[in-house]
Amino acid sequence: MAENRVLVIGGGISGMTAAIEAAEAGMESVIVEKNAYLGGRVAQLYRYFPKLCPPYCGLEINFRRIKNNPRIKYYTQAEVVNISGSEGDFEASIKLNPRFVNRK
Repeated sequence: MAENRVLVIGGGISGMTAAIEAAEAGMESVIVEKNAYLGGRVAQLYRYFPKLCPPYCGLEINFRRIKNNPRIKYYTQAEVVNISGSEGDFEASIKLNPRFVNRK
């Protein structure tokens, strides 16, 4: 177990922000997202409040912060299948789903 590690389940705007803030505070952050992309529902919107701008205007900044921070790892098309231990001292198992299947 690594000390000062945070597991964030869900890569929507809130999950990304939590991981970024934890990483910038010095913690290792791991994001587990079930979809093939980060951004959650915001990434699917035409425009969002309060700026009424397309999603990429807000998400792009968070994507860049995640990409440029070595303390953040993320897994897409993944799900947490088991968590054991106690608060602050736990282990999690992650199932990674394939992105594609090769036909022979």
